[in-house]
Amino acid sequence: MSCFNGRYRKKMINTFKHILIPYNGTTGSKKAFRKAVALASSIQAKITVLTCLEERPAFGFFKTKTSKHEFEKERKTVEKQQLELEKFAKGHDVSCNSKIVKNGLASTKILEFAKQHDVDLIITTKTKFSSRFEKQHYHSTVENMFRNAPCPILIL
Repeated sequence: MSCFNGRYRKKMINTFKHILIPYNGTTGSKKAFRKAVALASSIQAKITVLTCLEERPAFGFFKTKTSKHEFEKERKTVEKQQLELEKFAKGHDVSCNSKIVKNGLASTKILEFAKQHDVDLIITTKTKFSSRFEKQHYHSTVENMFRNAPCPILIL
């Protein structure tokens, strides 16, 4: 039985009104966005696309004009991507906003945004670590969000 039929669909409509998509331009985040649009379209929810950008110092100690220029270049690229995503969502009759946040740990910024903006669901994908060492020593953004999320997380 499909969860989008009958009483289950009505319950989902009442449950998820605001969906957050952490977006970094990867294949996984594009997949999460498309799934979010499909879900939002069926339950009349709105979507927010959130991209976290890190302003990096050029030599590890201080910011230079070059590092600031690179950050602005990256920000403009992200803005173009977000406009395309908003256009795609609008074509599917889904309300979609986008936001860029600057600096900080991505998982922390995503959770702060979710709490401050009454997000009901976060849809994301999990990056696969390539080695056992990485699995043991590096926690992913998704794992950090999962441990502290103020709402359900759908991991694709």
